[in-house]
Amino acid sequence: MQLTEAIQLRNDFELITKDFNMPEGSDIDTIEWFLENGHRSNSLRNGFKEAKEIAKKIKEFSDGCTKTIRARK
Repeated sequence: MQLTEAIQLRNDFELITKDFNMPEGSDIDTIEWFLENGHRSNSLRNGFKEAKEIAKKIKEFSDGCTKTIRARK
């Protein structure tokens, strides 16, 4: 995945989850919170499954970037 794709996914995630009961935004902390806790009060909302799949993709991208940066040291 390229950076532009990750940015588009973040935008899609924000649009889908704008009315969800969760912290606002799409930073990595919010993505991690959503993956761990988002089901509690959002699992029956329209778009939850799609938002979860997007969050997983963003998290995988973030983890890959972190591994690349750590490997350079």
